[in-house]
Amino acid sequence: MALAALAALAGASIQAATGFGFALVLSPALFAVLDPTEAVATLLALGLVLNVFVLIEDGGHANWRRIAPMLLAALPGLVAGLLLLEASSKEALQIGVGLAVIGAAALQLSARRAANGRPHRPELPGAAGLAAGFLSGALTTSISVSGPPIVLWLEAHGIGPSEFRASLAASFLALNLIGWAMLIASEGSPVVDAGVVLPLLGVVLVGYALGTLAFRRLGSERFFGIALALVICTGAASLVAGLAGL
Repeated sequence: MALAALAALAGASIQAATGFGFALVLSPALFAVLDPTEAVATLLALGLVLNVFVLIEDGGHANWRRIAPMLLAALPGLVAGLLLLEASSKEALQIGVGLAVIGAAALQLSARRAANGRPHRPELPGAAGLAAGFLSGALTTSISVSGPPIVLWLEAHGIGPSEFRASLAASFLALNLIGWAMLIASEGSPVVDAGVVLPLLGVVLVGYALGTLAFRRLGSERFFGIALALVICTGAASLVAGLAGL
């Protein structure tokens, strides 16, 4: 679990500083040491606490008008993701996590580069937000990496760092809460081990404090490069582990 603890520290720091990255960094480590259902449940529980802290600090900046339709569209996606979790092997999910993480990092980098020097971004159709919500819901309950579609949707609108960070935290909090409740209802038990969750929770809180300091002093743009590097490394590790287990 040492790897999971380091990943939890890094992931919490990155998400507190940039608004995303917790599940991207921690999910490969948890999928490597826990069964898929327990890994997803642990991620959702830890993410729930982390996003509560971010919202307590910065919740007034969340753009609920923009994210509410997306969250409604996520509800059927949560069901689809739960079905995928029950039907897939651990190795397949590890590969899925790895591909999703690497793909998300590539899309994030591409979007940032394309946006450089662009003063205005075109308004996206409402259907794009609904699609992002559905995909985020499906990713929440299958591999617990719900961020990429929401991140890309918010970034496409060019919102500021504080609104971006708070809106992501609000979205993740809602998805984690509903997804965890659905997972418990499906399994008939809490599906988390207190001996795993509680030590990691302490690490997450330390990571949150470090990430908040980084957000205030370094700025999200500088921290973004660090986030991408860690995301790509953890995604590659998950992909390799899944392929090795086949």
